Amino acid sequence: MDSLNLYSKLLKAPEDAPVFLSAKLEADFILKAYRFGLFPWTSNPVTWWCPDPRCILEPKEIHIQKNMKKFLNLYEVKLDYDFLKLITSCKNARSQSWIDNDFIRAYNTLFQLGYVHTLELYDHDEFVGGIYGLIIGKVFFGESMVSLRKNVSKIAMIKLCDLLSPYNFIIDCQIYNKHLEFMGAKNIPREEFLKIIEEKCCQESGFENFKDLKK
Repeated sequence: MDSLNLYSKLLKAPEDAPVFLSAKLEADFILKAYRFGLFPWTSNPVTWWCPDPRCILEPKEIHIQKNMKKFLNLYEVKLDYDFLKLITSCKNARSQSWIDNDFIRAYNTLFQLGYVHTLELYDHDEFVGGIYGLIIGKVFFGESMVSLRKNVSKIAMIKLCDLLSPYNFIIDCQIYNKHLEFMGAKNIPREEFLKIIEEKCCQESGFENFKDLKK
């Protein structure tokens, strides 16, 4: 199916239901799917989603509560340090998680290929949480975050926005929730989102290595 036909089909896809199913989760297809606004949510079978509206966060619009500022420098930031620790913690933090062994295998492959990136927080050598997602062009496609101590997921998002803000990125938050809205995220129509990523996924990120952005 060519790009124009797929784009037309996505505009008519269900607003809050899978667009289609696939038998397996393959790293190369994941990269193609994200460029069209699709992401996997479950496996066996894999369900592919493109919700309408779509929740995004522009890094320059991050909202930092006054009472959060005292927590921002409590932990050490590490980039692309221990992906398996982070994704496994995301899985284990939920009683029912979409992250299974197939997800871990596929996204670890993408991490090794340099598409998946992590922002992790440590208290000395103790992992306390973080966020991971894919970077394609100037889009950070957020996948999951975990907080093993109070406010850690908020700190991770603030730190991520701080790193990406100079490069005119957007962060795809996928699905709206109050927590994200309070931090500055907003819903936009699916059609608008697809136009944004069509443009931004083709742009250069503006940096050579995400890992080198650590401040």
